[in-house]
Formats: sequence, C-alpha cells, structure tokens
Amino acid sequence: MTRHPFSLPALADHTENRIPAVLGLLPGVLACILFCALLWTAPVSAQAKDVSVQEAAALLQSPPGGLLILDVRTPGEFRQGHLTGARNLDFFGGRFDLDVAALPKDRPVLLYCRTGQRSAGALEALEQAGIRNILHMNQGIEAWEKAGLPLEK
Repeated sequence: MTRHPFSLPALADHTENRIPAVLGLLPGVLACILFCALLWTAPVSAQAKDVSVQEAAALLQSPPGGLLILDVRTPGEFRQGHLTGARNLDFFGGRFDLDVAALPKDRPVLLYCRTGQRSAGALEALEQAGIRNILHMNQGIEAWEKAGLPLEK
C-alpha cells in the first residue's frame, strides 16, 4: 500500500521532524525580539542633553571652547531678544537644512527656541547632520525671560 503524501500518518511523520527544527529557531527569534526592544527604548542620542535655563546661564558665564549658540526662532523673534552670541537659524525658513549642513560637526551646540518645541525638532536635524554634542535648552527663551536673565537686542 502506498501512502499519499497528505495522509494522516505522513503528516504525523513530518510534524514530529519539524518540532525540533522550530525549537532550534527559538533562541534566534528571541534574540531578534530583544534587540528590537533595545533599539525601541534606546535614547535618540547619548550626547544630546536637556539643560535648564539656569544651567544654560552658567554655561554662558564660562562657555566650553567653541560653544555655538543656535536660536531656531524666526528672525522677527530673534530681533526681539536673544542670548548673547547666538546665531539665528530659522527652523521654518527655507534654508534651515542647508544652514545645518554647513555647521561644524566638532563644536558643542547650545540650542533653543521660544518654548522648546521647535528646538526639539531642530535637535533631530542636527543629529542627522552628524552634530553630536548638543545641549538643548528645552524650556526655551520664555523660561529664560521669566527667570529674569539678560537678553541681547
């Protein structure tokens, strides 16, 4: 009697042989899941750091060598008052990506906007451009003003 390949005894034979093979894949599958979970929960950048306005003010008293201060607000907002020595790179301006690409990659950057929202987006653009040493004044210049800290006009 010939067995048909899809008969129950034939399927039972194949099933028994496949279970150890599937179990052999289990460590690899678990390792892949763990790796993906680690990537998902890892911080965006190990070198980007949120700083308060008080920490930023202290930094400006004795800035690290070559500190680049970037204000990503509009030119109109920038004219109303900015941190001393700040350079204006309008996040919503058409040249933002070009301006970021031209920035030196090896200098520390202090980044801010009005409230911290735009600068959070700009932070990602700076990281994608290869800038790694970023200090993000995440409360923005509004908190700077509320703290009574000086602005340049």
